[in-house]
Amino acid sequence: MTMLDPVILRPGVILDSRTVMIGLAALFGGVGATVIVSCATILARLFLGGVGTVPGIAAIFLSALIGLAYARFSGNRRDIPGLALLGLLVTMSYVTLIVLPSNYMHAVLDVAPIVFIRNILGTVIIGYLLAIGDRQECEFLTFKRQAQRDPMTGLSNRRALNLFSARLEASAKAENSVFSVILFDIDHFKRVNDIYGHPVGDQVLAQVCSTISGRMRQTDIVVRYGGEEICVVVPESRKHNAARVAEDIRAQIASDVYNCDGSKVSVTVSAGVAQSDGSNQTIKDVIKRADEALYTAKQAGRNRVSVYGYDTDI
Repeated sequence: MTMLDPVILRPGVILDSRTVMIGLAALFGGVGATVIVSCATILARLFLGGVGTVPGIAAIFLSALIGLAYARFSGNRRDIPGLALLGLLVTMSYVTLIVLPSNYMHAVLDVAPIVFIRNILGTVIIGYLLAIGDRQECEFLTFKRQAQRDPMTGLSNRRALNLFSARLEASAKAENSVFSVILFDIDHFKRVNDIYGHPVGDQVLAQVCSTISGRMRQTDIVVRYGGEEICVVVPESRKHNAARVAEDIRAQIASDVYNCDGSKVSVTVSAGVAQSDGSNQTIKDVIKRADEALYTAKQAGRNRVSVYGYDTDI
């Protein structure tokens, strides 16, 4: 687009702000964006043709290399002084024009100061606006992640579960697939808090959550459902497979000893497992079934896994 309104010095010799865009592509988009912008710019320059084609293409390559080098060695510096330096550096790519005939060089030198100033100002203004937008996007993503995370355990929270539920339920309905829910609860967790104090209890909870999340797939979601309850949604998994995973996790937690502030703490967990079916595909209802199975596990003596709809435990 910057090449649509160039400064025409002589027939076939044009100046525009292409180097600004290539430099900014390198700074904000990396190698991939630089290659795309450079290729598009080279094609446009070939289409325009003229005696300045070869030095123009050479300037494109040079400005791409300069932009990538600046991004690499400046640590992606995007403040106003850094952007001004980038603008100055990429403008130096016009050194390739020295191969032009001498009668063309006079025209180049006449407008060189204006082109330098325009390119530096263009890099600063456009780059600064891009930096603001990029910073706002990063802040938004950070706030979004924080809004969907439990700050103590690092697990997803119910807000994230609601978003996940909508996608999973739609997918399960479209593909006629099933999913399972595992609901964990730390046994006698109040006793841990009473004996060791809440700070130790918080550490135990965080380590138990880490053990659970570490055993699940990236496609699963692990949620701090409330208090010491952890809910795991396992897409495309039947309850028997989910129950085996739950049993492995239960056995690991039962054998672990957590060292928290000098106190060695052992805990166990109970788990309830349930599966969706053709008549009931909502996560909310499957969680309710898993909660009933969890209650059965606790009534049967805790430290066990119970599957909804089965009288025997795992």
